[in-house]
Amino acid sequence: MSGLDTDSIISQLMSLERRPVMLLQQKEAAYQAKITALGVVKSAMSDLKSAVSALKSSDDFISYSATSSDTDILKVSAGDDVQPGNYNIIVNNLATEQNVRGAAFAASDSEVGTGNITIQVGSGDAVDITIDSDHNTLAGIAQAINEAETDVTAGVIYDGTSYYLTLQSKETGASNTISLTMEDDDGVNTDNAGLSSIYTDPAAQTLTETQAAADAVLTVNGIANIVRSGNEIDDLIDGITITLKDADPNKTVSVSSTKNYSGLTKKLDSFIKSYNALIDTLREQTAYNGDQASNGTLLGDSTVSRIDQSLSSMIYQGVDGVDSSVNSLSRLGIEIDDSGHLSLDKDKLNSAMEAYPDDVATFFTSDETGNEGIAVKMYNFLDGYLKSTTGILSAKEKGLQNSIDDIEDRIESMNVRFDKREENLRKQFNNLELMMAQFQDTASRLEQQLSAISNLNSYISRKK
Repeated sequence: MSGLDTDSIISQLMSLERRPVMLLQQKEAAYQAKITALGVVKSAMSDLKSAVSALKSSDDFISYSATSSDTDILKVSAGDDVQPGNYNIIVNNLATEQNVRGAAFAASDSEVGTGNITIQVGSGDAVDITIDSDHNTLAGIAQAINEAETDVTAGVIYDGTSYYLTLQSKETGASNTISLTMEDDDGVNTDNAGLSSIYTDPAAQTLTETQAAADAVLTVNGIANIVRSGNEIDDLIDGITITLKDADPNKTVSVSSTKNYSGLTKKLDSFIKSYNALIDTLREQTAYNGDQASNGTLLGDSTVSRIDQSLSSMIYQGVDGVDSSVNSLSRLGIEIDDSGHLSLDKDKLNSAMEAYPDDVATFFTSDETGNEGIAVKMYNFLDGYLKSTTGILSAKEKGLQNSIDDIEDRIESMNVRFDKREENLRKQFNNLELMMAQFQDTASRLEQQLSAISNLNSYISRKK
C-alpha cells in the first residue's frame, strides 16, 4: 500500500470544490433570516391594524354610567343620552299587580260547572273564555284562562285546608284591576252552585282581593307624589332607567350619572401601545450597529424604511373640515417624543371631547375619499402591506422565497455533480494505489535479483 491518507486528501479536495455551495447556503440563510424578520414586522403591523380598526368606529368613544347608593331599594342603568347629574330619590310605594281569589274548594279537581267567563283588566280588551266539561274543575278553569292569553295569570293554591282559584294581573298599576263576569250554564249567575260558585260573594259576583293594584310613588329631589304604574321607569330622568326593588319612605337613595370617554381612551391606549411596539420593531430590524453581525436583519431594506417614514408622517396629518382645535393627534393629547414613541395626556383628550366630540369622531373615522380620518387612513395603509395575496410584504416574502427555492435547486444540481466528482476521485486514487502496489512488487523482485547477482559475484571471486 502507498500509505497515503486518501480519505483525507479527497475530503480536502472536495471541500475546496464545494465552496460555492457553502456560499449559496449562506445566501439562503440570509434570505431566510429576512423572511423571519419580515414575519416579526408583519406581526407588529397586524397588532397595530387591529388597534386602528377599533378607532375607525366612534360607537364606543363616549360611554355613560349611572349608580345607585342602595341597590336593594332601586337599581339604575344609563342610556346614550344621559347627562351628568345627582338625584335624591325616596321610594314611598312600589307598583303592584292586583291579586284575587275565589271561594274555597275541597280539591283542585273538584267539579265546579260549565259556562262562559269574561275577564277584563283595567281598560283592556275583554276576553271570553268557554268553560266546557273538559275544564269544569278549578285546575281546568285555570288552564282555560291561561290558554286564552288574557291579561291575567291563573293558578290554584292550596293553603293547607282548601283550594282556591287565583288570578293575578300581568301589569302593575292602580288602573290594572281585574273584572270577572260569567254566564253560568245552570242559568243563575249569582248563586253558589255551578260555575258561579267560584265567586266568594256570588250575589255581588265578586272575588276576594288579596293584594290591591297600586302605582309606584316616589319623591325626587324634593318633588313629591311622582306616580308611575310600573317599577321600571325610563321617563323620569333623561337617559336613566330606574328599576324599583323595595319601598322605604324613610330612606333616601342617591343616584348619580356621568358621561366619560373611557371607550375612546381605551382604544387610544391600545393604539399607542401597538404603534410604539411597531416603531421599536422597525428600528430594531433596520438598526446599524457598526458591524454586520449585530446590524438589523433588514438594514437597508427600502420597503421597511418606507413603512417607518409613512407612519411617522401620518402622526402629524389632519383632516379637512375638522375644527383646528382638535385637528391633530397632538391637539388630542397624543404626544410624540424624540424617539418617535407616543403617549397620551388623558386630561387634554377629555377637554377636546367635551368641546368638540363630533369633530374628534370625524378626525378618526371620516371615510370620505381623499379626506380619510387618521384611523381609516392608517388602516388602509397597513392593509395594503398586510394582505395575504396582494400585500406589499407578502410579495416581498414571496420574492425571497423564490430566491431560496432557486438556490436550493442550484445546490441540488451542484451536489449531484460533486458526488460524481468525488466518485471519480476515489476511482483514480484506487487505481493509483494499485499501480503503486505493482511498482513496489516489481522493485522488491528487482532487489532480490540484484542481491542474487551480488552473491554470485562474490562466490566467483572467492573461487579464483
